[in-house]
Order: sequence, then C-alpha cells, then structure tokens
Amino acid sequence: MQRLVFLTLGLALSASAVMAAPDTTQQKEPAPAATAAAASATALAPVQKTEIRDQTAYERLMHNSGVTLQWLWSDERGHLVATDKNDVVSIAGTQENAEGALDITGDIVSIDKDRFLFRGTILIVDAPDQGRRCERTGDFEFKATGKRRYWRLQQMQTCDHLTDYVDIYY
Repeated sequence: MQRLVFLTLGLALSASAVMAAPDTTQQKEPAPAATAAAASATALAPVQKTEIRDQTAYERLMHNSGVTLQWLWSDERGHLVATDKNDVVSIAGTQENAEGALDITGDIVSIDKDRFLFRGTILIVDAPDQGRRCERTGDFEFKATGKRRYWRLQQMQTCDHLTDYVDIYY
C-alpha cells in the first residue's frame, strides 16, 4: 500500500511539473542538444522511395551541372553526382579550393517542380574562416525561385550565425 501511495504521489508530481513547465513552442532556435537528437533520429530513417512529383525536375537533378557554396570564390562549380537506385535518388558532391570545402551526401525524399527535400549531411570546412567546421545532418529543403537555374538550400543559417548559400545547378 505504501508503494502505491509513493507511486501515485510521484505521478502527481511529474504531471504537475509538466503542467508548470514553460511553453517552449515559441522558441526561435531549439536547444543544441534537441537539434542534435532530432538530426540523429532523421539520419536513422532511410528513404524507402523517392517521391517524384515532377518528371522535369527529376531530370534536371539527375543531369545537374554542379554544386556551389558562396564562400568558395571559384569560377568552377563543384561536381554533384545523382543516382537512382531501387527508386531512391541519391546525391553526392563536393566543391573544394584554397578557401575551403563543401561536401553534400544523402538521399532525396521528394522532388517537386521547384523544390526537393534532401535527407543527408552537408559539411562545410574552413569556409569562410580557417578552422570553421559546420556539419549538419537531417532533412533540408532546396528551392528554385524566379528564373534562377538552381535550387538553393533554405536552411541557410545554422553554424556560427553565418548564412551559407548552398546551390545545386541545373
């Protein structure tokens, strides 16, 4: 009986602590630990099949003309290879020069006329500053707007409060 009282009291205290907890849904940025946990959970969910909602956009991605990061002031785009294996579209690419390096690897969850959802890792090293390392893993949206002939990463600001423009050209 005494155990039941303690268990009931413990549940009541837990419930009141949850009810008294501040509302965190209005936070602008999640805590770093929460971000890392969410990224890890996303990385564990493999893409079963890429949802192709627009054939022209699919063809553009498959026959892309490279990837760039604005910090790498080079006339040459990096190479990006797109493959379609067992109905899963994957991309892997790099851009590297004296200013630093960009590496992007992962799968495409879905592709629409003007956007696609990428699940994977984006790594930026030594750009724009020597010693900088920005590695992100999770789901990212790339979007083409206006008459631009590239998709731009929409989650641009993550590491060091810098804005990283990652573009995939078609």
